[in-house]
Amino acid sequence: MGKASVLLVMGYCSLLLLSGMLLSDMSVDAYDNAMGYYEDVAVRNIAIAGANMAANYIFLYPPLINGNGWFPGYTTPVQFGGGSFVVTVDSTTSVDPYTGEPRLTMRSTGTYRDSTATVMVILRPSNFAKFAVYAGTSAALVYWATGDSAFGPVHVQGTLRTHGTPYFGGKVTTMNGVDSTSWSGHPIFNAGIETGVNIPLNRNFATLRDRAASGGKTFTGNSDLFLHFKGDSITWRRGSNPDTTSLLSTFAPNGAIVLNNSNATLHVKGTVKGRYTVGAIDTQNTSRGKVVIDDDIRYATDPRVDPTSTDMLGIVAHSNITIKDNSATSDPNFTVMAALFSYASAIDVENYNSRPLGTFYTLGGWTVNDIHATTNTAITRGLMVNVLFDERFRTTSPPYFPTTNAYEILAWYE
Repeated sequence: MGKASVLLVMGYCSLLLLSGMLLSDMSVDAYDNAMGYYEDVAVRNIAIAGANMAANYIFLYPPLINGNGWFPGYTTPVQFGGGSFVVTVDSTTSVDPYTGEPRLTMRSTGTYRDSTATVMVILRPSNFAKFAVYAGTSAALVYWATGDSAFGPVHVQGTLRTHGTPYFGGKVTTMNGVDSTSWSGHPIFNAGIETGVNIPLNRNFATLRDRAASGGKTFTGNSDLFLHFKGDSITWRRGSNPDTTSLLSTFAPNGAIVLNNSNATLHVKGTVKGRYTVGAIDTQNTSRGKVVIDDDIRYATDPRVDPTSTDMLGIVAHSNITIKDNSATSDPNFTVMAALFSYASAIDVENYNSRPLGTFYTLGGWTVNDIHATTNTAITRGLMVNVLFDERFRTTSPPYFPTTNAYEILAWYE
């Protein structure tokens, strides 16, 4: 009986020793896991800090814009949070899939003890095609009323004024906030509103002008220019001269078509296949650089039906863009698929006080310095406005469309 007791005690002690060893191992593993988790979090935060610092520098001093030099990043290790980070910036790794234009690729690599982590950020030059509606300083004086709606990003370069319950489906940004009396009507900001955002309406025609002169098509002189898109081809003429039809692939290979520094007016209509930006641009006075849309403009492949459509159009005017009142169609409604940009004026509806009541449908967006009436006061004549944002313009744009002189983040990978 004594021998059995000894064996029992020895077995019990062995179990206790084994349990102690297992508990000790578990404690060590738990400590190692905790330290590993701490290091992973620390190094990740260091990499994120480097990316944020570099992104802020690019925002304040956009590379190769406004005379700024190239920003290579922080190539010498920067001490931060007990570790360090380095940041590199290049313009060769990523390109716009539609245009082939370079984007900025920023890589921030953090180091903490034996751990490393990398954050990659893709940036592109920000341009005005990303807005469903951009309201410049004069347009900011206009009130948004009950029944008005915008289904994409909206920016007001001033104070947003509303009456009643207008609906904003996308994010709204303003420079000076919302007028205090507007809140009583309870405007609907479905995606939020941010104030203190300053985005001046810049006259950035240089790239469009230069690309049209090299690889596109440039017209000068004071005879009106008429462009009729017909899928793969375009019919064009100057003034009363006969029409000429050309293949767009040879007429303007890079998609830029410009009437430059002219007293004439650019007329445009038709069915667009491919990516193009047409412009009546001028740097001399605001009465020049006008565009008239003579009839509907549609895409050969509607992106609402087929999201893979690569058809897109930008229309750029130094002055106003006018919707023509003519007999081209018996339907009072008017459709324009394009991103519209009027630097010094607005989008006008010809004879809005007398033409039959219809709707002006836009698939794309408006960037305007001012907003003019499109119907009479009673809304029995003219064209009501319906702007539907082209969702593709969140990440790309018509070629060489005017930019905001800043960069924006397209993707952030951790």
